Amino acid sequence: MKDFKLLYFSLYTTLRDIKKNILFIILAMWIAFSGCRVYCTYFEESLYESSMTVAVNISGYSASTTAGSLSNTIDIANIIFQVFESDTLKKVVEKNTGKPLSSHIEATQMTDTNFVKITCQAYDPKTSYNDLIAVKDGYRELTDTVLGNVVLSIVKSPGVSIQKANHAKDLILQIEYALIGAVASIVIIVILSYFRNTVKNETDIENLLDSELFETVYAEKVRKNDKRPFLISEHNTGYLFNYSFNKMAIKLESLKRTRNIKSVLITSVFENEGKTTVSSNIAAALAAEGNKVVLIDTDFKNPSVNKSFPGLPEGGVNLVDYIKDDATLQDVISRDKNSKVDIICNYKAQRKSTEYLRSDKFISMLRELEELYDFVIIDSPPVGLVSDTEMLIEYVSAILFVIAQDYSEVGAITDAMDNFEQEKILGCVFNRVGQFKRQIKDKFQSGI
Repeated sequence: MKDFKLLYFSLYTTLRDIKKNILFIILAMWIAFSGCRVYCTYFEESLYESSMTVAVNISGYSASTTAGSLSNTIDIANIIFQVFESDTLKKVVEKNTGKPLSSHIEATQMTDTNFVKITCQAYDPKTSYNDLIAVKDGYRELTDTVLGNVVLSIVKSPGVSIQKANHAKDLILQIEYALIGAVASIVIIVILSYFRNTVKNETDIENLLDSELFETVYAEKVRKNDKRPFLISEHNTGYLFNYSFNKMAIKLESLKRTRNIKSVLITSVFENEGKTTVSSNIAAALAAEGNKVVLIDTDFKNPSVNKSFPGLPEGGVNLVDYIKDDATLQDVISRDKNSKVDIICNYKAQRKSTEYLRSDKFISMLRELEELYDFVIIDSPPVGLVSDTEMLIEYVSAILFVIAQDYSEVGAITDAMDNFEQEKILGCVFNRVGQFKRQIKDKFQSGI
């Protein structure tokens, strides 16, 4: 488990994980809500409420006079509702009934009125009603003693509610538990997302892999009804996508001049990291700069380069036919008319890939192609699945690792990279990187 450091945190991948697990969050909310509901229904003691409403008036005044002195009665009502909740009233009721008052008494003054609502809550409706009647009979004795000029008139007679008094509180409690369930599930997702040992940020390339970032390729949005592959020569990719591959082409041209790098092997740890998309677009970007480029698909068991170039002629000759001496080198070279990239590939999956890659015919082909072309780009099989890539290392000038954001485990990547000659590794292409639009804009404006 990696140490906790803020630089390992990726807001984008975390929010993406939360979005992917939205059903888990909803399920957690439902479980918490249902669990609380079951408790409130079957285990919590039910409270029942009886209530009455009284009007507070001052004796000796007519109705019009009382209305004129409403402010006074409101002030008195404020005192009365405190009297109803006092221990003194409880003692009076208990004295008159000869038994303790088991209900909970509440008095509420209605805003800006001289009305007071009195409620009694108990665990059965009969008790709450009987206690309210006792309160009604006992309040007159208390008010006559404390406030002799106050008259209390019953506006709403005592009544009992068959609905649980704590029903609304239970509903609020259930909603609170549902929110707690949502928060708890999100916290779990965030923790699991953080401690998932994958490459999430550009800084992880250096900090976790101890390698260099060769270039970042931002994720392209899949367009509906457009089944073309993401290829810069097809003009169906965004500016940032094209810019990334143009930068890589310029870097490779510089490395060719300084280190005589001509053949570049492009690989990944596992499938579906975008290895073929990266190798195809690097080849297309180099060809767009005026270089003579050949792209070789050495993934015999899962060939896919031919699917990346819509401009390839149909009915091409397989690479294995050349290795078996059933075709010439010119026969297996096909040119994509749009990108001007020469391509050597298999159109069908082939067995015995190790035998073909070890053959003298294949090795001599690589040497010949380095003489004929400015760049030889090799799309190799994933190193985490087959050992074919390791056999190609000694025959190439450089290696690029394609690492999809938040995909392969860091341990698997470092183990794979340790098997290669370190001086040949140019770095990592951080692929399919999702970022917020503002972050992308800021990076572009700052010169990326």
